[in-house]
Amino acid sequence: MKDESRRSFLKGAAMTGAAMGFPTIIPAETVAGKTGRRVTPNDRVNVGQIGCGGIATHYHHNFLKQMGDVRVVATCDALRNRAVALAKAYNKHYGGSNVATVQDDFREILDREDVDAVVVAAHDNWHTPMSIAAVRAGKDVYCQKPLALDFTQTGILRDAMAKHDRVFQFGTQYRSQGRYRKMVELVRNGYIGELQRIDVWSRNVHNDARKYHVKPYGSTEEAPVPDGFDFDAWQGPSPMVPYTVDRCTRWGGYHCPETSLGFLAGCAIHPLGIAQWGNKSDHTSPVRYEGTGNIPDKGIFRTLEHWDMICEYENGVILHLMDDQTAKAVVTKYKQGWRGGDGVVFHGTKGWIGNISGGFYATDKTLWKVEFKDDEEQLHVSPEHNRNFIDCVKSREEPMCPVEMAIRCDTICHLTRAAALTGKVVDWDPKKEQIVGNPEAAKMLGPQPVRAKWKVW
Repeated sequence: MKDESRRSFLKGAAMTGAAMGFPTIIPAETVAGKTGRRVTPNDRVNVGQIGCGGIATHYHHNFLKQMGDVRVVATCDALRNRAVALAKAYNKHYGGSNVATVQDDFREILDREDVDAVVVAAHDNWHTPMSIAAVRAGKDVYCQKPLALDFTQTGILRDAMAKHDRVFQFGTQYRSQGRYRKMVELVRNGYIGELQRIDVWSRNVHNDARKYHVKPYGSTEEAPVPDGFDFDAWQGPSPMVPYTVDRCTRWGGYHCPETSLGFLAGCAIHPLGIAQWGNKSDHTSPVRYEGTGNIPDKGIFRTLEHWDMICEYENGVILHLMDDQTAKAVVTKYKQGWRGGDGVVFHGTKGWIGNISGGFYATDKTLWKVEFKDDEEQLHVSPEHNRNFIDCVKSREEPMCPVEMAIRCDTICHLTRAAALTGKVVDWDPKKEQIVGNPEAAKMLGPQPVRAKWKVW
């Protein structure tokens, strides 16, 4: 057994399980409790890439390949040709053929002693389970957003992080961009006066409807699973459902409730991370949620279509969270030239400042030229989000978007969804992390049904 590969072991376990009538799974305990190599500042960091779709190919690959102190050593994806293509791209850059490709089980990467850290860029429902398994296996983690489909998993991740002392970077990379940092510094130093309200919005299901096979809510007609695609692994711990031509596409997959919370979490969590930063709320979340929202009654894209939520923080600041179609009427009252997309605007007693449709604006345009004094609050400067992660793997310092920040942002998405779908006010105790007095909404936080084969946490 000692000399067998992970793949051979999994196949053998499956045959044994079938013969004996036991579940054919590998318990999470088999990868739990590993310490992991402690990387020193002069070491090269070896990375395993789990999930090789667009964000891995066009974002992580572009940055990681440029780092002389980083080597991607393995790739993994449920769609084999994506894992192969990304490995080939890294091999071409490195001038060799040493980057391995995995499809059968991402835990093969976690079992590799030469992997120091992993980038989790698989589908949404996999983010937290894979992160928990990686932390328990002694790996540092860069986890793409959003965080958790099942909110109960966030506490397990937090506990695993504390127990195994790993580095966790959440993939809301706005905090590593200088213009957002300057905006937050201006807010926190009182340049727009006392903070009163934050408007946050993002794209919704209609943003990419032109790319769907069946518009606007996705095909429900079962179709053959493409060759080379492990649909079972894609669904992972989520319930198995029929494969359709829209279910696992680059954009459509973000809107299937079995595996995603929709763009509320997939897109809005970027500007939410800035809102939390500006309000100094990384340790908490709003305590009251009231508003509206709806889900489509046809197709497979049945996450929130529209949402309009007023969220109140303990300090009295109001967070107005919307989809971009809802936000248009709100934002055009103070900024003309609406182009949709995602955005965040801080409103204070002396004016407003924010990012709208990709541009940075303010009531007072001269604020962008402010040079802060030594006694004013200035935030940590990140050279770039992937680079910040690698630097922290070496230094063991906390990265720009640590696990607590991720959980508290994710909480807002879950509670907004619960308030919208129940049509009732949701009161939240941020210390106990519990919904107060609304059992229907509380039930929506989980736990959710799990397919035992893929229970890795």
